[in-house]
Amino acid sequence: MKVLIPLISKQELNEEFLDKAVKGANEVILLMVIDKEDSLKASDISSSTHFIEEVKKAIGKKRKKCEEFTEWGETTAKIKNTAIINKTDKIALLKQENQWFEDLIENLKKEKELKNRIQVIEVDFEKQKELEREKKEIERKEKEEENTDETLAEKIKKKSFQGLESIKKIRFQ
Repeated sequence: MKVLIPLISKQELNEEFLDKAVKGANEVILLMVIDKEDSLKASDISSSTHFIEEVKKAIGKKRKKCEEFTEWGETTAKIKNTAIINKTDKIALLKQENQWFEDLIENLKKEKELKNRIQVIEVDFEKQKELEREKKEIERKEKEEENTDETLAEKIKKKSFQGLESIKKIRFQ
């Protein structure tokens, strides 16, 4: 199965989203659309290129073949054309709560060839943030424990040296 993932929200690097999007796929196509209507700077293009590389690495870790395309033009048309030309079986989109996204989905569903290929994936970002906080807290506690272990090791080392000093004193008196 071939899956098209348009990178339109800059949040597609989310692990839960990628797991759901590439499930059952053997090939993934990443599409970055640079819309002519947006006023872009060179730094925006650079950050987009960096983002697409990060997503590609994450998909590579899932052992999926991955291609990436950067297209200039209108987003809906570029998604449609890329899906048709590459004969994708699914278009995986990360759900957004805004009118632009709703219009995009509506326009894509108007296309007869794409209507049944669209998969809108919802991710609970609050849950993800909570999991990240918990992970950081665990890492912090582990680090504290490591520091405590180092302190114990240092204490033992000091006691050993004190023992050696007393032996030297006895020997040389």
